Amino acid sequence: MPKENVKKKRKFKYFFIPSSFKIGILITFLCLFFLIKHYSLPKNSIDIVGQLERVLYDIRFKLRGPKKLSGVVGALTADDKSIEKFGRWPFPRGIYEKAFQNLQNAGVKWIGFDVFFSEPSHRLLEESLPDLEKILISSNNNPKAIENSLAELLESSPGDVSLGKSIDNFGNIVQGFFYLENEDQIKGSSYDWFNSFNRLKSSSIDFLDFPTGNSLNNYKDIISYGAITNTPIIAGKSKYMGFANNQSDSDGMIRKSILLRTIDPINKFGEKIGTPIIVPSLALSLAANYLASGVVIHFDPSGIDSIELYPTDSKKKQIKIPVYFDGLGKLLINHYGEFSKIPQISLDDAYNNKLPKDIPKILVYGGTATGTNDKRPSPFDENLDGVGHHVAIIENILTQNFMKRPISAPLIEVSLLLFSGILFSYALKYLNALKSSFFIILILAAFFYIDEKYLFGQGNWYYAGMFYLQSVSIYFGITIFKYFTEEREKKKVRSAFQHYLNPAVINQLMEHPERLKLGGDKKFMTVFFSDVRGFTTISEALSPEKLTSILNEYFTPMTKIILDSNGLLDKYIGDAIMAVWGAPIPMENHADKAVSSSLKMLDELELLQKKWKSENLPFLDIGIGLNTGDMVVGNMGSDQRFDYTVLGDAVNLGARLEGINKNYGTRIICSEFTKIALKEPHKFIFRELDNIQVKGKNEPVRIFEVMRFKEMDRQKALELVRLFEEGLALYRAQNWKEAIQKFKEAIRMNDGKDPPSEEFIERCNYLKEKGLEKDWNGVWVFKTK
Repeated sequence: MPKENVKKKRKFKYFFIPSSFKIGILITFLCLFFLIKHYSLPKNSIDIVGQLERVLYDIRFKLRGPKKLSGVVGALTADDKSIEKFGRWPFPRGIYEKAFQNLQNAGVKWIGFDVFFSEPSHRLLEESLPDLEKILISSNNNPKAIENSLAELLESSPGDVSLGKSIDNFGNIVQGFFYLENEDQIKGSSYDWFNSFNRLKSSSIDFLDFPTGNSLNNYKDIISYGAITNTPIIAGKSKYMGFANNQSDSDGMIRKSILLRTIDPINKFGEKIGTPIIVPSLALSLAANYLASGVVIHFDPSGIDSIELYPTDSKKKQIKIPVYFDGLGKLLINHYGEFSKIPQISLDDAYNNKLPKDIPKILVYGGTATGTNDKRPSPFDENLDGVGHHVAIIENILTQNFMKRPISAPLIEVSLLLFSGILFSYALKYLNALKSSFFIILILAAFFYIDEKYLFGQGNWYYAGMFYLQSVSIYFGITIFKYFTEEREKKKVRSAFQHYLNPAVINQLMEHPERLKLGGDKKFMTVFFSDVRGFTTISEALSPEKLTSILNEYFTPMTKIILDSNGLLDKYIGDAIMAVWGAPIPMENHADKAVSSSLKMLDELELLQKKWKSENLPFLDIGIGLNTGDMVVGNMGSDQRFDYTVLGDAVNLGARLEGINKNYGTRIICSEFTKIALKEPHKFIFRELDNIQVKGKNEPVRIFEVMRFKEMDRQKALELVRLFEEGLALYRAQNWKEAIQKFKEAIRMNDGKDPPSEEFIERCNYLKEKGLEKDWNGVWVFKTK
């Protein structure tokens, strides 16, 4: 099979191999799918995304808490106290004239009716007797005339006449009415739909901005087929009307308010007989009239795009009402709190003129007494009276404290899900369960703070539920996936490395298992080699069982020292140990760790030697070689079996230095590269031994003995180093006699024994007899390994 096909097949296969990152991306795209699908739903439709966002919308209001109202708007309530005063609901219509006069005298500018008088009130017999007498006298016993006069009499009770008069006298009263959405509701009804339509004309909005070629007839979603208004006598001469009905969400909660509606002129047969008009809601009409503003409605091809109020006073700024972008002319209600937070005036107090000095300028009249009110739950109050919603909407408009769903919200929400999904999937891929928890909690807390402070808290509604759902789903998805898959891999890693690495290093490998990929990486590290001196001779003198016991007794503390310093035990090679510091986890002080561990091994070996001596066992000593440099580290081998090891020239040099100890009679030799790499060289004492060229290398390297000065004080060790290095300088200058003298001084100061000095005395005598060139560079070449 061609190589290209093999590569393609591998890539295709890799695509379907599950991983934590792919799990996160899959969850992200699922969330994006449902979110985008939600955006494409028909108007007024609801799905699981919408339900989630609505619930969270209400919760965010509660977390935000109530807000103080300006005091300009309040409720005129038909409360329990009014029931006690005026009797059962609805109240006699004659009481309003006095109440309205008192309110007007107290400073109330506008009143809106969230109550309806669509039928005439019943006359009392004593009220009708005088009028009946007049009808009989004037009709001349004409049955038809009597019938017509009685019909007019029934429609004009003294209470209705009084209420109509009080509305005319007050002037600034917006009467509420109901529109009908269902065409079937008007068929077969005897209600005078056409006259009702005519009564609304004075309240219609004329400033309409349509796209070219469009009219109200193009916008079917906002059309109503009829309206029920107050009776002609009550409506009187008032030219202000606004519809009071509203649509709740499917869960019964009121979150939006319809501000505009188109009314078709319908005859008694349910037939359209003229041009439609567009009328405001009760709240919009009250707000616009209080501000003395004209209303302009801007349409786009899909529906109502925006509503603007233009004050007749040119010094006042226009108000743009941010309607919801479904085109239906809805306003998201920025609720203020429970109904108790709203300024309230009892109708009984208005009637008895018991009114506060700071009375609201706008009042919305509605029933709040038990059995009279229309409960319309809000996010703050499940028992909020319907009049409370009108107050909130008017307050929103007057203060321009709107709750908005920006037109850019969908784009921002999709971008947020995509960006955060990729970020979370990538980040959680490398974090363990605990760190993942902190990461997600931190992100969600930050998002919550920003949303509460700068987004929702400032009246901007962006979907948050899908972000929270995606974040938590990615966290649990990746965590569960890791538990069932990657944790298994970690157990394998722990099992494979528990005898070679410190547990802390193993834990880091658990978090970054990708560092154990097949193949190598170039790293700057320190390698360690140790070997038992004369092991062949020792092994010949002991049984295999005893030899194994001694080696295990020797390897155990040496390995512990390596692992305790976070070194990697590379392998045992017979009686030799190979280790490295700086892999698989990077380590800045790897040279210091290697030198310090080597000295600790000699201390531990000394204790073992005393024990073996007491057991009449052979003396066992070691040599150690250290080198620092660039090495290739990684898993070397095949897919079926591999070893984690280090390779390279720097490794080979470390092995050579271990063997060279025998030539100088030393126990620890390191290269100049290890000495240079030390972060804290002052902790150790080094003696420069030589400048050598090992077999297989062309470049010379300076080597140093790591001094173990436990048995002598530090000053004595430094003095020994000084004498030896003075002798070494004379040796390199070919001053053989003076060099020998210095080496002898070093031997004397070290209690008559210093193997490196003895080696150089022999070398000086040999070179003196052999004779050398004057420009000899002092490099000693080793011909064997």
